[in-house]
Amino acid sequence: MHLKIKVNSSVELYRPCPSTNFARRSCSSRASVSSKRHTAASCLGSGASRRNPAFRVQHVCKASQQSSQDFSKSSSGGEASSSNGSGSRKLKVLVAGGGIGGLSAGLACLRQGFDVTIFEKVEEYKPFGGPIQLQCNALGALDSFAPELAEKITTIGTITGDRVNGLLDGETGEWFYRFDTRKPCHKHGLPLTTVVSRYDLLDFLCEAVGPALTTGSRVASYENTKHGVRVTLEDGTLHEGDLLIGADGIRSNVRAQMRNEVNGPPLKYAGYAVYTAVCDYTGVHTDTSKTGYQVWLGPKQYFVSSDVGDGRQQYYAFLDVPPGGDDKWAKCEDWPNYRDMLLDRFKDWCPAVLERLECTRPEDVERRDVNDLAPDPRWVDGNVVLLGDACHAVQPNLGQGGGQAIESSFVLAEELAKAGPGKVNAALHAYARKRFIRSAAIHGLSRMASILNTTYRRYLGSEPYDFYPGPIKQMWRQIERLRLTHPGRMVGQIAMIATMDLVLEYVGAGLYLPPELGGASTGNRTHRVPRCQVPGVSAPKRDIPKEEFAMQGPPGLAK
Repeated sequence: MHLKIKVNSSVELYRPCPSTNFARRSCSSRASVSSKRHTAASCLGSGASRRNPAFRVQHVCKASQQSSQDFSKSSSGGEASSSNGSGSRKLKVLVAGGGIGGLSAGLACLRQGFDVTIFEKVEEYKPFGGPIQLQCNALGALDSFAPELAEKITTIGTITGDRVNGLLDGETGEWFYRFDTRKPCHKHGLPLTTVVSRYDLLDFLCEAVGPALTTGSRVASYENTKHGVRVTLEDGTLHEGDLLIGADGIRSNVRAQMRNEVNGPPLKYAGYAVYTAVCDYTGVHTDTSKTGYQVWLGPKQYFVSSDVGDGRQQYYAFLDVPPGGDDKWAKCEDWPNYRDMLLDRFKDWCPAVLERLECTRPEDVERRDVNDLAPDPRWVDGNVVLLGDACHAVQPNLGQGGGQAIESSFVLAEELAKAGPGKVNAALHAYARKRFIRSAAIHGLSRMASILNTTYRRYLGSEPYDFYPGPIKQMWRQIERLRLTHPGRMVGQIAMIATMDLVLEYVGAGLYLPPELGGASTGNRTHRVPRCQVPGVSAPKRDIPKEEFAMQGPPGLAK
C-alpha cells in the first residue's frame, strides 16, 4: 500500500505506508500544489540527490496524518483521540517554527494524540547547512516517541559513535585525548551517535507530522486568552489553541514578545567565526574506518572533522576573529577564496588537516559568526512556552543544538499528556523546570569547550606574540624553541582523564538521569532497551579493540 503525494513538479512520488518498506517509486504525471498545508512527502531522492546542494526540498499536503494516528494507536494501546491525559477532547497545540525543534515538538504532541498545527515561515525547504550529528541522547529521545524515525536514521546515516573520537594536537597530529562515546549507549541501551543529512532528517520529520505542517506562515504575535492562546500570523490570519510552542529559532518572534526584546535578540558573539564545508576525502593520514569525530587544537583556532559517509568528511574551522564580517578573514582581502585563506591560516598544521582543505572545492566553504543565547529561565508566559534555539541556543562544539530540541520535545509532550487540557500552564512550568537545568548545563559545557579549544598550547610560550613588548616577545620565542611541554596541557589532560566519562554520561544519557540533575527519568527507563536497538538490526556494531580508545604514555605526552 502506498500513499500518493502530489508535489510542485511534473513528478508524483509514491510514499510507502509504515507497514511497507521505505523504497520510493515514481511515475511521470502533471501535478500541482493544492494547499499550503503540508504533509509527509518529500522531493528528496536517495543517494546523489540527497547530496546535491542545488536540490530543493518541497513538502505538500495530501495524506500521511493517518500513519501518525495509526502509530499513536499501536503505541498507546488505544485511540489517539483519547490519549490526551484527561480522556476528554483533544488538546489543540500550535507550534511556531518548522525546523528540527518545531517539527519534533509537533510530532511528539501528535503521538500523544493532540491536535497539532505547525507554522513554518518558508514556502519550501531549501538546502542549508551540512550533515547533522545526532548523539545518543537525541536518538534515545526520538526513539521514545518516534522509534521508526530513529531506526530510519541509524539505517541510512553514518554511525560514528562506535569509533575512536577525541582531541588532537593541531601541529603534530598526535592524540591529546581519546574518548569512548559507546559507554553511555551500552549502559542505557541507547542508539549510537549517527551523522545524517539535514535534508533527510527534515524530510522524515515532515513525513511524520503530515498535514499538521503549514508552510508560508509565520507567527507574528500571540495573546493569552481565557481558554488558551490566540495567534496572529504575519498575513493577519488568526488561530486559536490551548497553547503555543515557540520553536521559531534564535531570532524568535515569540520570545521577543514574551521577554519584551525591543532592541532585538540578546545574542552574544562567541568569540569566533566558523568556516565549514563537506569534502570528498582522499587523504591518507586518517583511518576513517576507525575514527569518527576529531578535534585538532591550536592557539586561537581549532579544526573539527567528522565522517559523514560515502568517503566524505564534514569539517568546521573555528577562528578567533572579530564579529560582523568586517575583518580581512571575512572579506578574504589577501586570498581569492575562503579555502585558500584557511590553507594559509593552517599552513603549519598537521597533514590530516591540510588534506581536508586541499580536498575541498573553493566554492563549497561557507562562513558564519557563532552566537549563543545566555540561559534565561523565562520560558513560559501563560499558555505559551519556548523550545529549542528560541530558549537554549548553544554553540556547535558539542553537537547538541538539535539534540537538545528533540529532548525538550519529548519532555514537553509527556508533561502535557500527564496534565491534560485543564492544566496546561502547570505542565508548561513543569517542563521548563526540568529542561532549564539541563539545557543551561549543556550551554555551559559548550561554551567552556570553545574556550578550552582556543586556549590550547602544546609548548610553553607557544602563542601569538603580537601584543607583547619587544623584549618579552623575544623571550617567549626563545622559550618556545626549547619545546617544553606546557604545564596547562598536562593539567588539562589529567582533568579529562578524571572527568570525561562523567561528561559523556551527562551529555549522552540526559533523559535517563534523575530530575534533580536535569534528566526526565523517574527511574523506570534507566535500563530500557529501545526499539531502535544497539547495535541495531540494520547497523552492525563496529568491533574496534578497547585498546584503541586507551591513552598511551604519561600525561602531556600521549599519542
